[in-house]
Amino acid sequence: MGVRMYKAEIKEDRIVVEEDPEEVFQIGGYGRLDSGKLVLEPMEAMSLLHRQKIEVLKNGEPLDEEELYREGCKISEGFHEKLLVYQDLRNRGFVVRPGHSFPCDLRVYERGISFEDDEKKLKHVKWLLDVVRTDTEFSLKEKAKKLDEANNIRSRLALGIVDEEGDATYYEVEEEGRLNEEYHEDFEDLEEVTGFLEDKTVLVWEDADKIYEPRYFGKKRANRVELNLTEAVFLSEIGKLKVEKNGEEVDTEELREMGEEKDVEFEDKFRIYKDLREKGFLVKCGFKFGTHFRVYDRGVELKKGQKSPDEHTKWVVHAVPGGFTWTYPELSRFVRLALNIRSKPTLGTVNETKKYYRIRRIKP
Repeated sequence: MGVRMYKAEIKEDRIVVEEDPEEVFQIGGYGRLDSGKLVLEPMEAMSLLHRQKIEVLKNGEPLDEEELYREGCKISEGFHEKLLVYQDLRNRGFVVRPGHSFPCDLRVYERGISFEDDEKKLKHVKWLLDVVRTDTEFSLKEKAKKLDEANNIRSRLALGIVDEEGDATYYEVEEEGRLNEEYHEDFEDLEEVTGFLEDKTVLVWEDADKIYEPRYFGKKRANRVELNLTEAVFLSEIGKLKVEKNGEEVDTEELREMGEEKDVEFEDKFRIYKDLREKGFLVKCGFKFGTHFRVYDRGVELKKGQKSPDEHTKWVVHAVPGGFTWTYPELSRFVRLALNIRSKPTLGTVNETKKYYRIRRIKP
């Protein structure tokens, strides 16, 4: 006796199974049960047709895979990319469902889950996943909102990014818990020092060690410490640095204005730098890693030579404004460079809450 072939029909841009819909659903969580019928998304119908589980009819005539693909493009926006990611995850053994009422393109469940005819009995969603192309924009504000919604259902937010060759790369967006902790450190142990301003660098000669250790502000030279303007504004603001130029004192606001003149990102960077420093983290320039800051955990001491895993850069942090967008190639470079030094690629949002988001590459 041959394997049963179920029938589906395209009706007004819906692909519907009317006979034994529960059986088709239980094949692997395909479709959405609605008023005694099973409604399939085009990518689900393509998967079942390819597996020879259903026959899809239009106007009474069966469609082959190419014809169904063309119909899918008419019915579903972004069908090509969604189909590629859907099939890839299905081939990896995941149960994948369309987003429907969820704020995503796809819901991805753990491997090996079983199905009942009531979808509400399914286990929790592993990922809410958005399918995107590399020529679209990454909006942190949009993803942060979706992440909140994912957290509300104890799920995670993932991206399936389809490149020009049709290959999918997967990323997860999550809050970086350690950097978001409520913590405040004072700097009462620091003594005030005096520095000399030269262009965009403040040089501290006398008592240089007092500003360098144990918080590691600035760059240590043989007989001085050199502070960049971000560090200088912070130390001046907390009353631990007096800056002079040509015999006259330069106050905090003047330093800040100089920073803003020389760097359009200065204010965004300073807010994140200040937040991380006040939370007790060790923050240094991240230019060599293609980002704003490299960040070490609390209590780490900078030293040359062999380091333990805890002494390496733990985060690379890029300070971004609220309406920040990136291209996906830019996002990919940021993540790749961070992974090359075994650190966590993190975006720090410049708003009142100063939230931090980690972008993590995953291999489903």
